[in-house]
Amino acid sequence: MLLPVLLLLLLLPLPDPWSAYGHPLYMRLPPSTLQALSAQGTKALQAAQRSAQWAVNRVAMEIQHRLHECRGCANHTIPCPGPWRSRPQAPLLQDPAEPGPCGERRPSTVNVTRAHGRIVGGSAAPPGAWPWLVRLHLGGQPLCGGVLVAASWVLTAAHCFAGAPNELLWTVTLAEGPRGEQAEEVPVNRILPHPKFDPRTFHNDLALVQLWTPVSRAGAVRPVCLPQGPREPPAGTACAIAGWGALFEDGPEAEAVREARVPLLSADTCKRALGPELHPSSMLCAGYLAGGIDSCQGDSGGPLTCSEPGPQPREVLYGVTSWGDGCGEPGKPGVYTRVAVFRDWLQEQMSAPPSSREPSCRELLAWDPPGEPLADAAAPCAFYARLCPGPAAACARLAQQQCLQRRRRCELRSLAHTLLGLLRGAQELLGPSPGMRRLAPFLARPALALLEPPRHPAREQRLHPGSRAAGARFPKRRPEQREEANGCPGLEGLRQKLTTLQGTHAWILQVPSEHLAMDFQEVLADLGSKTLTGLFRAWVRAGLGGQHVVFGGLVGLEPATMARSLPRLLVQALQAFRLAALAEAEGSQMGARQRQGLGTKGHHSLSPQISPARGP
Repeated sequence: MLLPVLLLLLLLPLPDPWSAYGHPLYMRLPPSTLQALSAQGTKALQAAQRSAQWAVNRVAMEIQHRLHECRGCANHTIPCPGPWRSRPQAPLLQDPAEPGPCGERRPSTVNVTRAHGRIVGGSAAPPGAWPWLVRLHLGGQPLCGGVLVAASWVLTAAHCFAGAPNELLWTVTLAEGPRGEQAEEVPVNRILPHPKFDPRTFHNDLALVQLWTPVSRAGAVRPVCLPQGPREPPAGTACAIAGWGALFEDGPEAEAVREARVPLLSADTCKRALGPELHPSSMLCAGYLAGGIDSCQGDSGGPLTCSEPGPQPREVLYGVTSWGDGCGEPGKPGVYTRVAVFRDWLQEQMSAPPSSREPSCRELLAWDPPGEPLADAAAPCAFYARLCPGPAAACARLAQQQCLQRRRRCELRSLAHTLLGLLRGAQELLGPSPGMRRLAPFLARPALALLEPPRHPAREQRLHPGSRAAGARFPKRRPEQREEANGCPGLEGLRQKLTTLQGTHAWILQVPSEHLAMDFQEVLADLGSKTLTGLFRAWVRAGLGGQHVVFGGLVGLEPATMARSLPRLLVQALQAFRLAALAEAEGSQMGARQRQGLGTKGHHSLSPQISPARGP
């Protein structure tokens, strides 16, 4: 009796695991995941509004400043302004005043024997002992060391920027003062890796970092001296290293600066110890073959300085921490990039005129395009104009177009950076995951799409300079202000820019503070739509800024794929809300035109719902 039953079961058709009664199967994400998404999405929405408001306020303050100048000129209380030009707070490429004599440092007792501590085998350095030592931060997290070589320039290792060359992601923290003053943090304006740096061999592992503003704390911060020629101290010379790196291999970083002295080793000794991986043309090594004292992880880019004798001893930078086989291991000295070999390249880069380089993103984001004279060598677009072989007028138009296109890309990268920083916090709510730690590559492209200019013809016209968006807050212009605009150079251009900014950011500026939140209500994954990357198509229903939106996306159902896909959903939610807000604004405008008898036929607004290939 049992055998026929088993045979019957085997002959029956098995149910399709991806469908039931001919319909797809779906899975809802749990409430805990929706709460985590909502919390991080609210932070992203609030940050987007703060960023937009800051951009608008900045131009409004410039207008008030310009009006004050023109009124003072009319009253003969201040000099009259000349033809208006934008005034980006660009960094100084030529340092007019160094923060102090190079290479002078406070005396400290540098431990040469103790076999523990950070710079492995070193000791704690007193505050202010290393006035040229800086720390580079990527997205707010310390990553490498660096050396101040001029008021606006830091020298570090090129491998620190592998995979992250965007200057908007980086800041530099200067050394604390001798009395423990708080370290000053400066944004990075430009990153210049050596053009022949090889990331596989660390050959030519050197990079110059230009600070956004020159250092100003005279006495507390000063540059190190660069070699005056190609000669280096002989083998056996005791030189100093310093940094915040790991206390031991794969160990925690030091909380304060630590220092040690290590002897320079001959090229033959280094070659025997390290083999073919050492390139003597650009590398030197230093340390004890017995081990115990060395640089370690986190020290990359830090200084190897040697004292130059004289009436006033000074420290000269001969090496930049590059790589090593372990930390303080016997027979494995540390490897440093030879600074003296690159002295000509360093001087050439630091003395180059501004017009010889493409403007950085920070320079373009601080630049006010209206009225900027392209012929001026200090203008950001001068770089593009000088590369054009055609007539001056045509070159000027081409240069401005290229400059504005790059500025637009920089704006998108800036927003992506802000959003990435916010979404990294999702790791705390979703739990540690390798996928979350590797978030940036998966999130960059959808994040950049958030501020892409809409392609709908009506919306193209709405975003044109001088147009206005429904719902945006516009200050009314008084009659006396209109008269002032006629006689105040550049004022009308600034007002046009303010109007454009308000229109571009109206979708987020018009959201009341009490509605500035995200509420993910449902994420429904289609179990029959698994992609090659392990993600499933899904419908997402959420409340954003007081509006309800539905859009499609991809979501992972396993821990690793879920951690990778949820931040992407936040970006898509912001984009869906933006499209919904723009569509609502266009609907309001069309209704107003129809009420006035000016309605147009055939107008279609973009729906905020973005349907996936398969829906419930």
